[in-house]
Amino acid sequence: MFRVLVRRALQCSSRAFPTLQNATRLQPIASNFSTLLKPFTCTVNSPLLSNPRVQEIGNNAQRSLTKYTLSKGRRRTCKAVLKRFYRLDWGGWIHTKCGRNKKIWQKHPARMRRLRQHVFCNGNQNTLLDKMVCNFWRKPKYYVEDPYEPYHNREEFKYTSAKPKPYFPPQGV
Repeated sequence: MFRVLVRRALQCSSRAFPTLQNATRLQPIASNFSTLLKPFTCTVNSPLLSNPRVQEIGNNAQRSLTKYTLSKGRRRTCKAVLKRFYRLDWGGWIHTKCGRNKKIWQKHPARMRRLRQHVFCNGNQNTLLDKMVCNFWRKPKYYVEDPYEPYHNREEFKYTSAKPKPYFPPQGV
C-alpha cells in the first residue's frame, strides 16, 4: 500500500506534491492521503472531455469494429488486423510471434530463428479476424513474387483441395 501511495505521489507531480526525498517519508504522504486516492484526471478545458459519459467511455477504451460508417453506411476494416496478420487464400490467418524485434542482443540464434517463423491462428481467431475486415480483404490477392505462394493452397485438407485425388484401383482383382 505504501509503495502505491509513493508511486501515485510521484506520478501526480503537477499537483504540487513534495519531491522524491520528502515523498518517501510517511508524514507528507499521510497529509496528502485524501488527494492520493482521487483518480488522476486530465485538466483540459473542453466541454466534450468534461462530460462524465465521455470520460467513462475513455476509461473503458477497447478496440471495436465500426459496423456502419456515417458516410456510406458500410463496415470499416480494422487497420490493426491488416498490420499484424496476413490472410491466406484458403481462409487461414498467420502472424509472426510476438517479441521478435525486442531485446535481440540477449537472444540466442536458435530462439531468433524460432521467432522469425509464422504461426497459424486457430478457428475462433480466423472467424473473428474475418469479421474485422471487409469483403475486399477476404478475397484472394495476387502479388508478384509472393513469398507465401506455396501456402495459399491446402491440398491435404479435403474441403479446400482444388486438385482431384488420383485414383488407384485395388490390387489383385
